[in-house]
Amino acid sequence: MASFKNLPDSLSRRTVLKLVGVGAVGGATGYSRLAKPKPVLHEVEMLDLPHYVNHPVKAVVVGAGLAGLASAYELSKRGVQVTLLERSPQLGGKIASWPIQVNGKEMMMEHGFHGFFPQYYNLFGLVDELQIRDNFQPLDFYAIVYRGNRYKPEAFRPSHSAFPWNVADLGLTSNNVLKWGINLTNLKHLEVFREISSFRMPQTYERLDQLSMDEWGNGQFPQGLYDLYFLPFAKSSLNAPDMLSAGELMQFFHAYFFGNPEGLAFSGTCDDMGRCLVNPLAEAIDTHGGRIL
Repeated sequence: MASFKNLPDSLSRRTVLKLVGVGAVGGATGYSRLAKPKPVLHEVEMLDLPHYVNHPVKAVVVGAGLAGLASAYELSKRGVQVTLLERSPQLGGKIASWPIQVNGKEMMMEHGFHGFFPQYYNLFGLVDELQIRDNFQPLDFYAIVYRGNRYKPEAFRPSHSAFPWNVADLGLTSNNVLKWGINLTNLKHLEVFREISSFRMPQTYERLDQLSMDEWGNGQFPQGLYDLYFLPFAKSSLNAPDMLSAGELMQFFHAYFFGNPEGLAFSGTCDDMGRCLVNPLAEAIDTHGGRIL
């Protein structure tokens, strides 16, 4: 405990407490502004079970998407005689790739772009275990281009700051910050900022789940913020704006950006998904005695 008995007459207890308080706030601010906070990882309580099975056990995994491949791998490395079934001619589901002929040359086709966010801790734990981290390339930035001439392209870069500084960084680097359309005298805009600043279950859902994203954005949202950030990223979740719940939207944004400074960063694969992720998983399953049909 600090003692105030020997303080100079010119410093009162209240003054010292103020200085201590300012110092604490400044330290916390500097930490959240300049240092990327470490994620809190939930450690599941381990049951008192052996890592490997001690008697013959068989399992069948149906579907060789990423979840099926990962499940079959985890089972096979624990000694389970696992069989992975896939009805398609290639493995991977949504991350599958397959050969096509283009002008007499063979090329690999995929379903589309896939981004791997740093907060995919389980996935990258698997990637590190398979020693294939070199198959992934972090992107320093990416841009979103908007239809028409109303908005300039927005470049998004990884942030190393916690909320609210990650939002401040976005404003400082935005080409469209003067078009965000924020009106702090508008009660509806203030309510939007309340949702941005915190996400609570079930309170957020009770307020917003009955609204679609379109309904919430129509006249209640700062128009520029809605057009520039919320609409494009909501569409990236492959949901229609007139069907996506505003409560789901805010959960998505808090998980991927507001509540996680890693949210705007992601990696892509250096080659097609088959060679970078699917094939290494399939080879590991085979190495551990699993079968893929």
